[in-house]
Amino acid sequence: MAPLRTAQVTIDPAFAIGAADRRLFGSFVEHMGRCVYGGVFEPGHPEADDDGFRTDVLALTRELGVSVVRYPGGNFVSGYRWEDGIGPAGDRPRRLDLAWKTIETNAFGLHEFMAWAARAQVEPMMAVNLGTRGVQEACDLLEYTNHPGGTAWSDLRRKHGAEQPYGVRLWCLGNELDGP
Repeated sequence: MAPLRTAQVTIDPAFAIGAADRRLFGSFVEHMGRCVYGGVFEPGHPEADDDGFRTDVLALTRELGVSVVRYPGGNFVSGYRWEDGIGPAGDRPRRLDLAWKTIETNAFGLHEFMAWAARAQVEPMMAVNLGTRGVQEACDLLEYTNHPGGTAWSDLRRKHGAEQPYGVRLWCLGNELDGP
């Protein structure tokens, strides 16, 4: 057996090679486990605000310095219909989520995520479903979120209470696809 050796590391916080892009400190919010329901969104929780956002999670997100958050996350997006997460929450369809074998209530959707991202002070990155959907649905989502008005999708966004476009600048095309 080789003898144990020791090593010493000196860290100098004043030494810098270059600036790090803030987008390196990103994360994602996915409808998996307790990430959304029971995590960022939990109406009735003692730490929830009037919109059901957990203020303790918001504070921790800001404290950690998260800069960008991808939504709706990973494998979940492979079968997600973004249209299910807009409009009055009570009118949204419940669907079987094939990635995680759960029922998705769609109580937390696009508008809720955008409001949460603003309060968390993070830049939103929208992921588009390229698993079971395609380019047209991605274009429709882009129009809904970013076009000022005068089209079917942008006017629907305005009808749903978001008069101004969200101005999403970062887009994620799919994720690793779920299933065989």
